[in-house]
Amino acid sequence: MSEAQLFLLAAGRGKRAGGPKAWREAGGKPALENMIEGMLPHVAAILVSVQAEWKATMSRPSPKVTLISVDPDLPMLASLQELLASRGSNLSAFVHHVDMPVPDAALLAALSAALGQAEAAVPLYKGERGHPALLSRKLYDAILDLDPQKDRLDQFLRTRSVVEVPVEQASVLENRNT
Repeated sequence: MSEAQLFLLAAGRGKRAGGPKAWREAGGKPALENMIEGMLPHVAAILVSVQAEWKATMSRPSPKVTLISVDPDLPMLASLQELLASRGSNLSAFVHHVDMPVPDAALLAALSAALGQAEAAVPLYKGERGHPALLSRKLYDAILDLDPQKDRLDQFLRTRSVVEVPVEQASVLENRNT
């Protein structure tokens, strides 16, 4: 499945969760470490948005991982735009949040298989879109043109060619805000 990369959104302060979700334990280790380890076998590269002070103290677990400093007070879309602007390849990309469970290989494969000529593929659980979203390269410039102060990726995707992939995993809707 290494035909895609991962844009991992992890720079937030976690105000609603009482602190940065990247460092909350998930799977016996910090969520950020767990997500990177879980996704490494399935993608060609991982670009991670992190707070600048974290970057100085974090070790890169693999040459496939690039840490990008992002202002934690910016909206989530701005963080994604920073990752897009620094991308090293023109591969499609999964967009995922550090506060969600690591997606399994079957879900990643289903999204990849469904993308085809569409601009994106998203999992659909009981009529609700979840994560990760798989973005085709042809969306990158349009996402970079969005205004992060007023636009949102989910709303933007509602105006685009998106394949919804029905799944049985409620985990595509989970997050660790509480």
